[in-house]
Amino acid sequence: MSTQILTPEQINDFHRDGYVIARGFYSTEEIERLQQRAFNDDSLNERAWHKKDASGTVSKVCLWQDAGDDLYGMFARGRRMVDSVEKILGEEIYHTSTKVMMKEPFVGGAWEWHQDFGYWHRDNFYLYPLQVSVMVAINRANKENGCLQVLKGSHHIGRIDHNKTGDQKGADMLFVEEALKHHELIDVELAPGDTLFFHCNLLHKSNQNQSSEPRWSMISAFNAKRNVSFKENEAVYYPLHKLNDDAIMKWQANETA
Repeated sequence: MSTQILTPEQINDFHRDGYVIARGFYSTEEIERLQQRAFNDDSLNERAWHKKDASGTVSKVCLWQDAGDDLYGMFARGRRMVDSVEKILGEEIYHTSTKVMMKEPFVGGAWEWHQDFGYWHRDNFYLYPLQVSVMVAINRANKENGCLQVLKGSHHIGRIDHNKTGDQKGADMLFVEEALKHHELIDVELAPGDTLFFHCNLLHKSNQNQSSEPRWSMISAFNAKRNVSFKENEAVYYPLHKLNDDAIMKWQANETA
């Protein structure tokens, strides 16, 4: 087991607040490798979906299901991340997706208020909200470049109905507006390597990038192993083969040798 997983105190914070930020979860050297790979990976832009927000401004996201043998997979399959999520859920998990979010300077669009389970339950036919997302900051995220915003503790509300908003699926704003009266809005400002773990029913959004700096992040999503899709062929189950955490640096060494 990794010695760098979330602490019991951080696990308690997650269950109380619906999220926890692990500062410096990945080292400067590890994140520099991820930056070098992501910023020079033409396939991310080639495969990206362009998602419009309610105002028509676009953000780009590239998503895949199987955590493979590339550098992104070294993170998503690493014991540091996987063991932490298993501690949160208290059981074995599997990987459902990894995506790179590319919010470009001045033009990167907003992501409307939503819960991940708000559409996962319907799109993938998962019965229970036993899912956790893990966001790794590839570069700095702040209010100016459209960092994530969360409503602290809002996962306790349960799933809210979602509707189409631009190209996105947003939570019913009647319930969001009520939730805003009862739950503190947190700007999740992250330095490169900081990592956010958040519950699939946590209400979250992000604003447009108004700055001259990009805001890129990698988000891996995990599901309890028993919580597979109950409708055949709607979501694929991929066994998760864990890797030791040094795989990140070893992969780079092999690639550049």
